[in-house]
Amino acid sequence: MVKQLVLLFGPTIMIILGLPILQNVPITFLLFYGWLLLIPIVVSFRRKNRNRFFVPQPKSSLTVGIISGIICLIAIYGFFYLFQSLVIDRENLSTLLVQWDFTGSKVILLVFFLILVNPILEEVYWRRFMYDRLFHRLGSTFTILITSFFYSLYHLVVVMPIFNSPFHILAAMIVFLAGIMWGIFRSKFHTIIPSIVSHSLADLGIMLVYLFIIL
Repeated sequence: MVKQLVLLFGPTIMIILGLPILQNVPITFLLFYGWLLLIPIVVSFRRKNRNRFFVPQPKSSLTVGIISGIICLIAIYGFFYLFQSLVIDRENLSTLLVQWDFTGSKVILLVFFLILVNPILEEVYWRRFMYDRLFHRLGSTFTILITSFFYSLYHLVVVMPIFNSPFHILAAMIVFLAGIMWGIFRSKFHTIIPSIVSHSLADLGIMLVYLFIIL
């Protein structure tokens, strides 16, 4: 039980160390993605778990991933386009990004990383690694709810200083619902490919908001 709690809270702890404490985005990336990448490898190796991260899937699963991802992209961009002045204080955000060292050439690299790498590592960790660890004890429904909650928890830590109140709570709730959706994909199709595709398009929407609305 203690080990499961460490694995569930681990990503959030990495985010807290990187942003509120060290206040540095590149270091946060190293801590957070280092955890997402290394922990499943180490634990799976120790348990001699040879289950594959990806399995063949029907074409319908890819279609579901693409359509849901496009809907997420449009919804994210449209929401910020319409309500940007209510959600974000541009002056405060600009100061915060400089304080976090999210500036200059690092921005391009980090944006590229968020679109292409982040969805894979997050889906492997939550919808494959943690899902498999909890499923046999809790069943599909509780596993999806628990992994979605802890998935949304560190997103709340990230958006609290960025979004005006109460939009940081709303954002965390939306992330929680997205986690449930991707968990359902994992349960229904027995693969994380659709959730990765959908997640990638959703992250692309967030990056388009940053590049074309916030900047």
